Amino acid sequence: MSNIPVNAFPEFIRETIYDIEEHTQAPRALITSSVISALSLACQGLIKVRVNDSLEYNTSIFSLIIANSGERKTSVDRMVLAPFYQHDKVKLAQSDELKSGHGARLMAWREREKGILSQIRKKTVKGQCTAALSDALVELQLEKPFLPKMNKLIYNNVTPEALQHAMYNHGSHVGLIADEGTNILDRKVMNEFSFTCSMWDGVPFSIERKTSPSFTIVNGRITLSVMVQKKPFDFYLRRQGEKARGSGFFARCLIVNIDEQLSTQGERYIDERPKNSHYLKLFHKRINELLNEKDLQDEVSSEKVLSFTPAALYEWQGIYNLIESRIGPDEDYANMNDFASKLANNVARLSALLCYFTQGERPIEKEHVESAWLICEWYMKQAINLFGYEEGYYEALLLSWLRREYYRSDVVVKYNDIRRSGPNVLRKGRLLDKVISNLKKEKAIEIDFSFHGARLVRRGRNFRCNIFTKNPVFEYY
Repeated sequence: MSNIPVNAFPEFIRETIYDIEEHTQAPRALITSSVISALSLACQGLIKVRVNDSLEYNTSIFSLIIANSGERKTSVDRMVLAPFYQHDKVKLAQSDELKSGHGARLMAWREREKGILSQIRKKTVKGQCTAALSDALVELQLEKPFLPKMNKLIYNNVTPEALQHAMYNHGSHVGLIADEGTNILDRKVMNEFSFTCSMWDGVPFSIERKTSPSFTIVNGRITLSVMVQKKPFDFYLRRQGEKARGSGFFARCLIVNIDEQLSTQGERYIDERPKNSHYLKLFHKRINELLNEKDLQDEVSSEKVLSFTPAALYEWQGIYNLIESRIGPDEDYANMNDFASKLANNVARLSALLCYFTQGERPIEKEHVESAWLICEWYMKQAINLFGYEEGYYEALLLSWLRREYYRSDVVVKYNDIRRSGPNVLRKGRLLDKVISNLKKEKAIEIDFSFHGARLVRRGRNFRCNIFTKNPVFEYY
């Protein structure tokens, strides 16, 4: 597969990606995914995107990067997200200072509480009025010292309970970030699909507890960026893949698999020449500006709403309709309607991020939508490579087409005829060869050759009865 279309980004972000690539020699797709996560983490909670009167989305992005050891995941993560890690370091130091004084203030408050309660008990025993003391106790409760919010942004090795508690008590706009995501995949937080999907959707999430007070996270935002090696990811798929796919969690993610075509291993030579950091520094500066903006905002009511210009809206609607046209059984997004249903949403989110990060509060222009579509379409192709070939869907589709062709032309179809006029989704790339191989293994078809060497596809003995004919798409043609 071709590399991610970095040229689709505005110049500021594109040159930042090139700066990071020059420093790390990491795969461009990996760097780009990390940069998109930084845009999301910086802007979520500051802006929403309004498509029309009935469609309004938050701007959080979920990213899932599958990359094996040696792809420099940690180097990229630390370089791209440096301002966020520094922010959390400063907030932690401030929190430690406040905690030392908080303990003493809380002890003093408890002594005052004990004093009032003691007086209430004595007067109650004597049958005297305690109304004034009760009022004093109520007023004292309002003065109870609480630890100030720490507003930590990045969480990694965390349970869902701890993350939910932190989002309620400290700050509801966070990042679940892992450059070695095995820990996160092994923890329950990546199995709490109702929670993570609710945060992506931007809806309130209620947590009911038996032994502690229940609470509701309102206006919660999570930027998810998980980098994980292929084997742990495959293990996660075996354990939780069906639930993750069925819940819509995977469909909400921009997914990339850094395979041998995208990897830079074997091409990373020592280069002593000075590295350019101009745009990376500007990128970090912009992130810090947005973090300062977050510190000044009211968490619930201050989200700015970015709308499309008429031309941008027309472009987004055209993309929406294009995606819809590709969902049919014989189209590019066949068997991927769950991913396709979230694709236009991600395009709108990324359009808003590109606009606000580079130009501030202003209407989203057509070029932002075009850029976001080129990028999200590339991620969709990645998702198809990972998830689109499950459950024998394409095998059943080809069998359906072959059944119609055999009815028309007796018992043989040329392989090249499938390439030219077979199911649209099988006409390009290597998918057809994989499907043919699977059908041959099941003895659904047989491969023969003509006198001139043309490859021929004939009925196999199990053509009408095999594991693929049970799929409903077998009746498509």
